Amino acid sequence: MEVISKLLSFVSDDLLEQLAISTEVNKFSKKLQGELMFKLLLYCIVTEKDNSLRGMQSALESAVFSAFKTKSSTGRISHSAISDRLTNIKSSFFEEIFNSCVASYKKSLGKDEEKVIRFDSTIVSLSGKLLHTGYHLKGGDAENYKLLKFTIGFTNIPEAVYFYKDQKYNSENVALSESILGYRGNNKADVNVFDRGITSRDNYDKLTAAKIKFISRINNEPKLTEYKANTLTKKIDTPTLQIISDRWVYLYTMRKSRTQYPLRMIRAVKKSDGEHITFLTNIEEIKPKEITEIYKSRWDIEIFFKFIKQHLNFSHLLNRSENGIKSVLYVTMTAAILLLQYRKQKKLKGFKIVRQKFAQDLERNIIYNIVIICGGDRVKAKKLLYLNSS
Repeated sequence: MEVISKLLSFVSDDLLEQLAISTEVNKFSKKLQGELMFKLLLYCIVTEKDNSLRGMQSALESAVFSAFKTKSSTGRISHSAISDRLTNIKSSFFEEIFNSCVASYKKSLGKDEEKVIRFDSTIVSLSGKLLHTGYHLKGGDAENYKLLKFTIGFTNIPEAVYFYKDQKYNSENVALSESILGYRGNNKADVNVFDRGITSRDNYDKLTAAKIKFISRINNEPKLTEYKANTLTKKIDTPTLQIISDRWVYLYTMRKSRTQYPLRMIRAVKKSDGEHITFLTNIEEIKPKEITEIYKSRWDIEIFFKFIKQHLNFSHLLNRSENGIKSVLYVTMTAAILLLQYRKQKKLKGFKIVRQKFAQDLERNIIYNIVIICGGDRVKAKKLLYLNSS
């Protein structure tokens, strides 16, 4: 229980109370206050595989959750009341909790070290009749659906989270570049990794001008002018690739103008099938083999997306308003941080078992706290456990 107690300190009652005051999340609510909504969402995300509004209503009335929330009875509340509260609640409250959780995680590391940040996006789509916000794809049946884009910056945890609903963000050239350029947690030592979603030469210039290091891939035959010739005197082998060249080039835009800054282009051949791969970066000091290995680590964010969709019910929207979507997004990312750190500290593999064991330890922690609070008094314990059952 020591691990779960330490992780729950990332989202302590004192923190929730402070943020509730600073964001004024409870200004127009008496029953479903921000602290309660956060705990309810967090509890249901980690204990229920397929979370729903009715499931949240049931959890709100359960004995264990009554003890987890620790405050006075809320009385009986319907699932529609929970949905209404999500629609109108200030999502900034949940965003601040997420940011604080990220800061607590970084502080727990004990040092601010260079990190690799993998940026990528995932899309959720629903019928236009169901989704209150979002953008359309053009053509055929796609026009009947609205799409939402979530762009994540992932290290060992999701550090940066963005929600996009406007048509222009259908392009990764816009969504990814704005996310990377706008992330305040970036420092000069960090390396940002992204797939071929960013193809705009202007964006490469913007990232380089902002002194943001990046590693990506590019199509094999771009229009270019050589700046520095190939520096490799011999080919370099990795377990899966053979690196055949390492040079600096200027790329050309669609308007046939040259990029302002030269970029480093590393070409390799897959040993498995002979396919050519071209890596692109603005980093000079890292060896070509390490560049390819860092890019390979981009796959970690794909695993993360699979984790939150399969085990945290991320693809299912509890509420279809912008406030509700953002609120659930930030609580899901907060839950992911706690679960990923639990997985690391417990040295567990996989993700299904991690969520199950975290939920079990959470309930043990709650029961232990009940014993402490009640001092072994059965009457007090019964009163606390059945606080919401009437």
